[in-house]
Amino acid sequence: MTAHSTQLLVCMGSGGVGKTTTAAALALRAAQEGRKVCVVTIDPAKRLADALGVRGELSNEPSLVSNFGDGQLWAMMLDARQTFVDLIASTSTSAEQAERIHNNALFSSIARQLGGTQEYMAAEKLFQLHRDDRFDLVIVDTPPSREALNFLGAPNTLVRFLDHRVYRTFLAPARGGLKIVSAALTPIFKAVTRLVGADVITDVIGFFAAFEGLDQGFRDRAESINAVLRDRSTTYVVVTSPEAEPIREATFIIGELKRQNISLSAVICNAMTPDFGVATTNDHIASPRHAAVHQQLSERRLREVTRLDSLRETVGGDVKVATVDLMAHDVTSLDGLTTIASALEGIAERRA
Repeated sequence: MTAHSTQLLVCMGSGGVGKTTTAAALALRAAQEGRKVCVVTIDPAKRLADALGVRGELSNEPSLVSNFGDGQLWAMMLDARQTFVDLIASTSTSAEQAERIHNNALFSSIARQLGGTQEYMAAEKLFQLHRDDRFDLVIVDTPPSREALNFLGAPNTLVRFLDHRVYRTFLAPARGGLKIVSAALTPIFKAVTRLVGADVITDVIGFFAAFEGLDQGFRDRAESINAVLRDRSTTYVVVTSPEAEPIREATFIIGELKRQNISLSAVICNAMTPDFGVATTNDHIASPRHAAVHQQLSERRLREVTRLDSLRETVGGDVKVATVDLMAHDVTSLDGLTTIASALEGIAERRA
């Protein structure tokens, strides 16, 4: 840990359960308590900006949303390609090397399409924010379940790639020049050339040539990021709704976190059917329809509570479980977020 210790809080869960709104509400609550908070979304959709009531789009750099006395609320939306560009600039040995990488035809394809790039760049951005003196808390809204788990594994995936024989195969001629490719490797390049074309192979070799000397730096950075994601100051929160499928996904995520020895801090269940209490005899006499609706809602809430109780047993008594009742309207302002934030007290508290 550095002298400046920024806590990370990672929100995980399946799609459509209100992760983005929850992340924004947690950030608002912490800012209202006097902390300097940045909330980050990896999702390219505009849901975070909408929830915060921000006009226009968020960028790859934090923007100040509001001040709360000593507290501040910032927000940003990950741009994986720009983060990749910034990473190359910061790790290259010279501006010329960075330019060679950026100008290579393969760079844009890797930055936008290669599996795992989005997740690794999300981890890289969190690492940068973790070292940013402006913030003492960074909250991340991750992609749906399985992609969020890829995000946790992204640093290790990069290290495995750097050790992979395919990377080493392309790096050998990049370092030594095409004319000295060993006889053992020549058939590989001939076969790939016939498949994708000589121009593509030239671009690939040129790309790795431009990367020469950076692999150890990438490896060291990936290991540092991995350490931050598993540090005691990093908090993991699973967000769900009370429906059966999201509860199953939440159970799966919790199991994966346990398998990776990552400590879960809280479970937040959104969109719970409110408890309308017990209907009286007068309610039945005055409005039979009202009584029928009340009965339906009571039965639905009972099913939701039963599912949530099962999830409580899975996580154990040491994990905080918070519930947020279903709201009549989508949240599109800080005032709306305050209603949710009031149910989430203590979840984003400082950790040693």
